[in-house]
Order: sequence, then structure tokens, then C-alpha cells
Amino acid sequence: MKDKKVKLVVLLVTILVSSFLGAYFYVQSGGKSSIAAEGGQTFLLVGPAFAQSLTSETTFLEEEAGISLYVDIGRSIDLAVAKTVYRTIEKETSEYIVGSIALPGLSENEDVHCFVYKTGWIVTYYLKGEPISKIVDWNLWSGGKLTKNKLQVGLEQMTNTLGVIVTSVKYYHFQYPNANKCMIILETLVGSGEDSFNITIPNDITVYERSWSHYAKDTYWNGDSWGLSDFKIDGNTINSISRVSGPVTQRGTLSVMQLYPGQCHVVSVSGNQNQLYGVCIALVYQEP
Repeated sequence: MKDKKVKLVVLLVTILVSSFLGAYFYVQSGGKSSIAAEGGQTFLLVGPAFAQSLTSETTFLEEEAGISLYVDIGRSIDLAVAKTVYRTIEKETSEYIVGSIALPGLSENEDVHCFVYKTGWIVTYYLKGEPISKIVDWNLWSGGKLTKNKLQVGLEQMTNTLGVIVTSVKYYHFQYPNANKCMIILETLVGSGEDSFNITIPNDITVYERSWSHYAKDTYWNGDSWGLSDFKIDGNTINSISRVSGPVTQRGTLSVMQLYPGQCHVVSVSGNQNQLYGVCIALVYQEP
């Protein structure tokens, strides 16, 4: 086990930069395939301009949306073209469409919701109450990091169909309007064993949600025993994946006591076969 202390410092220059400004999360990682430093991503949460003038017809975003990714493409949208992207249509008017978009290689319950407004606004989101860790797609893990998240993939499917290239997108959480940042830290393990990182949440920030995602590529019978992967915090098992053939992702939320501020917590993932395993901690918070 090697000990290497990593301070993730967020430079809020772009949306997808692994960095920090102000409060620090201290992450210490060790093991044979740690990628905590590379896997830490922080998103600045900024309310969309149109949210301040939502009409009675579109307040459903405030009522149902959770973590969201949005963009104004700067031109009008042909709703007939946008409509072709959806798997299902939830609501359609002459002004906008709301529906769900299928994601490559994922089941229907992983679909992202998408709001398209004819003036140029596009919002992809998951529902209020769904953990923010749901945006993590372990199929997109490559080169020691997650290359994209599900909201990005859904947005790209819409903009590609519309023939638009977007270079500036923003995140927002409608359930937590006072939150100004979201952080995702992940750890992976390739092969049998255990890998971990330590994390301390500063006392001077307000955390609105602590959630997790646990992944195992396969936990099949290897001739001696069933495969098993455990996700633990401070030695306490949060989730176990076993007796599954094929990749599986499970997710949930954590209590304040399970990831208490001001204390160093050890987050670990283990496996007993030659597979890829992963764990993600996702936080939504307000930084002074």
C-alpha cells in the first residue's frame, strides 16, 4: 500500500476541471490502481437564466428536476426534429417538448429526461430525489477516468441531431437551489484485492446530498466461489454485489453520520476476481 496525499484544488475556470477554490477536500489514496486524483471532478452549479421567468406551464422543472445540465444554443429549435431523439414523449406543446432519451448500452430506467424549448434552451436532467451519482456511467471509464457522464451523453444526442456544436454547458440542481457545487470522486480496482481513498469534508460547507455508485464488471462463479465486491466506509459495508453475470451498477445515498464532516473517512472497494470494480462518492454542497 503506498501513501500519497493529494489535495484537489478546484480552479473554476471551466465546468469539467478537477480542482477547488476556497474549501478543500483532502483525498489520500493508496493501492494498486488508485485514480482518486484523476477521478475527482467538481461542477459549478449555476441557475439557468430562464428559470427566473418560468411560466405556469414550465414550472415542472422546478417541481421534478434534480441534477441538470443545460445550454442555450443561441438559435431557434425545430421541435419536429428534436422530437425524433426521444424514446418517449412526456409532454408536448407548441413551445417545448419534454421526454426521455435512451442512452447507449443502458436500460430504460437509466434514460435521461430532456426539456427542449423552441427558443434554444436544452436541459437534460434526472428527477428530484434520484441520487446525483446516477449521472455516472461506468461504461465510459477509460484511461483512468470517466470520460463523460450520462447528462452529457443525452445532451450530445440531442445537439448532434439538431446539427449544433456546443462548447459551453452549465450544471444546476433544481432541488437544491442554494447549492453552488457538485463533486464526484471515484476509485477503481482492476483485479482481486482492495483499493481505497481517504476523504475529509470541511466543517465550513453545507452538504445537501451524499450519494454513491458501486460497480462490478462481473461477479460470476469462478469454479471455487461466487464473485463478490464490497463497498465500505470506515470498514462498514455500505453495499455488496455478488452472484451477478455481467456488469452491474448499484447506487444510493449516505447519511450525515456515515460521512460526517471534519473527520477522515476511508472509502474502499474490493473484489475477488480479475475484473473491474469501482466506487464513486458524489456530493452536492454550498461553499462559502
